[in-house]
Amino acid sequence: MKIFAQRKLPATLGFCALLMAGLCCTVPTAAQAQEMLQLTVPAPEYTLGNFRYKSPQADGWRQMANNQIVLSLVYAQQKSAEDPDSLDILFGVTMEVSDIPESIDVEGAAALADLSRKQMAEARKDDIVGVSAIEAVPGVDNMFTYRLLVHAPVKEMPDAYEVYYVLLSADKKQYLVIQCITKAQDYGDQLYFMQFYGSLASFQTSGDAAKPAEAPAEKPAADKPVSEKPATAPAPAN
Repeated sequence: MKIFAQRKLPATLGFCALLMAGLCCTVPTAAQAQEMLQLTVPAPEYTLGNFRYKSPQADGWRQMANNQIVLSLVYAQQKSAEDPDSLDILFGVTMEVSDIPESIDVEGAAALADLSRKQMAEARKDDIVGVSAIEAVPGVDNMFTYRLLVHAPVKEMPDAYEVYYVLLSADKKQYLVIQCITKAQDYGDQLYFMQFYGSLASFQTSGDAAKPAEAPAEKPAADKPVSEKPATAPAPAN
């Protein structure tokens, strides 16, 4: 999820691998179950670097990991009351904030998002099915999105979507990358995705004047094939 070439891919990709495994397995392995049992209720608000974010608070949302620069959330359901260790992870989100080196002149959020898209497509080239173009997130300043369609790690399972968001701070000193993973082809119509998408409007940079959160506008269909055509923007919260 890192953008600048001199930096290595972050350890948070391990969380993404765990999320993908959870999305593709009916019953998690013992190691996965132990990790998932540590899920906690998300805090109402998080600080990631110089960014502030208000997370979804509806039932089903859980925090997997959090520190000063990383936040991982999942939307999960218990498979059955008889087997409390069996979880059905429907959606996973990993966010990471990074500093922008003073030696680098950042053109803008669109350029960062396009660079991220090219890097992730290269990193996932062995599994990738399709890549979308970047697209501005309506109603959220300095945020762009794109999608990858990738093969699931389990051959019998359907391909999965990875939806990325790149947010640039107004002072161009930090950027934040969000990776979302889902196996639902109609993810844009799912309530959990609408809740997450609506939360994107809550992002603020520390020191900004408080502003009311408004859900991003528009709701393009989420079932367009991934190609070099414009990416499908997610659905807004109701």
